[in-house]
Amino acid sequence: MKAIFILLIISLSLLMPLRIMAEETNYVEYTVKKGDTLWDITGGKLSDPFQWPNVWKENPDVKNPDLIYPGQRLRLPRYMLQKQINIKLPEEKEVRKKRPVPEENAITILPRKPFVVEADMLAAIGYIGKKTPGVGKIVSTPDGRTIIGKDDSAYIKLYNNAVPEKGKKFYAVRSLGVIKHPSTGKVLGKLIEVTGIIEVTGQEGGYTKAKVIKSFIEIQKGDPIDNYYPIESFPLVKGKSPAVNGTVVASRDMRLLSGNYDIVYIDRGSIDGVVPGSVFTLITGEKPNRPIGKIQVISTRQKSAAAIVTKSETAITRGDYF
Repeated sequence: MKAIFILLIISLSLLMPLRIMAEETNYVEYTVKKGDTLWDITGGKLSDPFQWPNVWKENPDVKNPDLIYPGQRLRLPRYMLQKQINIKLPEEKEVRKKRPVPEENAITILPRKPFVVEADMLAAIGYIGKKTPGVGKIVSTPDGRTIIGKDDSAYIKLYNNAVPEKGKKFYAVRSLGVIKHPSTGKVLGKLIEVTGIIEVTGQEGGYTKAKVIKSFIEIQKGDPIDNYYPIESFPLVKGKSPAVNGTVVASRDMRLLSGNYDIVYIDRGSIDGVVPGSVFTLITGEKPNRPIGKIQVISTRQKSAAAIVTKSETAITRGDYF
């Protein structure tokens, strides 16, 4: 018995380094530099700043995501280290009056370039729609996988049994659930997430074969596909902000809490005069009511819009209003 106990201890001691090594290989260590934020780090290292809540979750010693310090070490999961969408807002800089400078020593100061809303960002943020769109769906993959990403192949089928020509593109989409107004309970539609773009490469075994040319998030077997339409990047400048009241009705990925640079959805759209660039000050829906942040609209539909949180003093939630 004693010999068995000793062998057990030796076995465990040999396995522990292997376990530690396996855990370490699943992560990449990053040392925080001066001026870093989780948004900057995930945007730079993961090419998707919207991953910051997931990185925060992987680092339980970070109590406040807005408070990280130079020299602090963060763990970045390797599975996140893939090219996604790069979205970064220019930093606000304080403007101070300066004394006139002699002309010979004058320095030409170029105006700050506006934040460019990239086409991929506009596609990836999704929208609130009446129903889940779709002209077909992803039925399977050549290797039997249920989750695919960029450069992977899949078999698709159109609902009308048409055979799309080679080179035709589709959006892969997914419904994240029904959106109800937080105050009235009225059904506003479904939150539609665009997971990627696929392109038909030909026919194989009686199926249409397509390749994932862009992946905004994992694409799954069974995801509907919708007709592709081009989306163009544009510079986001402050636009007309109509005198309307509105409410935050959902957040990206159906999150309960949102912060700086997260995407939220509001119940006002183009029919209400809302345009990309419109800025609204948010008021907390809880007592006491007080201003808690600002949002700027980046895309609109007729009765809803998607906006980015440009400032938040506390977490933004469903029911906050403007």
